[in-house]
Amino acid sequence: VKRQLRKEYKQEDLTSEGLQIFTTFDPHIQKQAEQTLAKRVKQLDNARGLKGKLQGAVIITNSVNGEIVAMVGDRNPRYAGFNRALDASRQVGSLIKPAVYLTALQQPAKYNLSSMIEDKPITLKGPDGNTWSPRNYDGVSHNEVPLVQALVHSYNQATVRLGLDLGFETIADTLHRLGIEKNIPPYPSMLLGSIGLTPFEVTQMYQSLASGGFYTPLKAVREVLTVEGKPLQRFPVNVKQAVKPEHIQILNSALLQVIKSGTAKSVYSQLPENISFAGKTGTTNNLKDSWFAGYSGDFLTVAWMGADDNSTIKLSGSSGALRVWTDIMKSAAQRSILPEPTEEIEFVW
Repeated sequence: VKRQLRKEYKQEDLTSEGLQIFTTFDPHIQKQAEQTLAKRVKQLDNARGLKGKLQGAVIITNSVNGEIVAMVGDRNPRYAGFNRALDASRQVGSLIKPAVYLTALQQPAKYNLSSMIEDKPITLKGPDGNTWSPRNYDGVSHNEVPLVQALVHSYNQATVRLGLDLGFETIADTLHRLGIEKNIPPYPSMLLGSIGLTPFEVTQMYQSLASGGFYTPLKAVREVLTVEGKPLQRFPVNVKQAVKPEHIQILNSALLQVIKSGTAKSVYSQLPENISFAGKTGTTNNLKDSWFAGYSGDFLTVAWMGADDNSTIKLSGSSGALRVWTDIMKSAAQRSILPEPTEEIEFVW
């Protein structure tokens, strides 16, 4: 809240006494997010023998207007120190892949979800002479696969081959339009999420996907009034179309399949099958970071788990952060926050 106030209002206005500040937070959802993260982190920490090192963060937003309804930055929610949700810049792994595939889908003359791409071993040589040979998570190559299958099952080799064909600058442009402000290094490993982003930055990116392609800056402050009840003048916030809705719709139909039959298929063992969820798991090298970003209707949640010393936590995106996300969504379903069933496209390969 303080950061947004400093960004959108004049400092001299904020020093006035008696300001009334209305935030976007929902106390019920905030409490549930705090309890869920604390419980899951403790459970997984004990199960993996991490001796209290496992940490986590959660951000929940309204995907229509960009309002933050809950944020947790520590396994101990009332700890007033480092806020990982805002400031922990971590490699994002496969969370970056929807941007790669969206870049392809924005070239409909060349790519669609049925386009065949190669999922075969590849070795790249860097300027320093070192080589990089990415492997799939399961260690298996799948030869030629439909583009949708490569995304749903998060095939690394197919993603790298697709990304090299698209070009780093084109993919970086997609990321910037989705809301990532920092510089994107033009390295092949970027295609598999070697770049560091905070949970807040990841949420901003997925906000654009969940909203149908519209970039809306995330916000925690709804309104500021003077002691007399008059609104303070603020700097304008620009909402703009980042990607054509038809391209986002095609991508989201694939991200629905990530949860139906892909890397996050465990979701429907816990959640109602008549509600459609879209999302993506993220796992980094040596299991150092566990991510999940997913949404349904107006509800977007991003969860992260990791250790502050960047050591391995022995958790993939599906075995760690996805569990936090599922617990939060289960509570939302029980409170009837989630939407009625939505229309989706089913793919068979």
